[in-house]
Amino acid sequence: MSDDYLRRISQTVKPVMEAEKAQKLILDYKILNGDAASPQDFNILIMVEYANMAAFDGLRDKTDPIFEKVMGSEDQRRALAVKRLDIREILGAKTMREITLK
Repeated sequence: MSDDYLRRISQTVKPVMEAEKAQKLILDYKILNGDAASPQDFNILIMVEYANMAAFDGLRDKTDPIFEKVMGSEDQRRALAVKRLDIREILGAKTMREITLK
């Protein structure tokens, strides 16, 4: 099912991330694939890099038009999310900061 999931996110996540990057809403993004360490662990990670925490201020107002253009109305996006759940289990989301050791 991973191939199906990757195909779907290449048609949805990638165009959204590319548009957000072009509008400088994000610095970069990566999609990582690897082995899950346990049944409760993920094997695909979508990682998004923002300039700073202030980038989250009003972010939804800036990204909603991108999502609508790429994936349609909120109802259409919800239907796509339900289809994705048929082949993937979303384990969660996490916000992290990069630290530089001195």
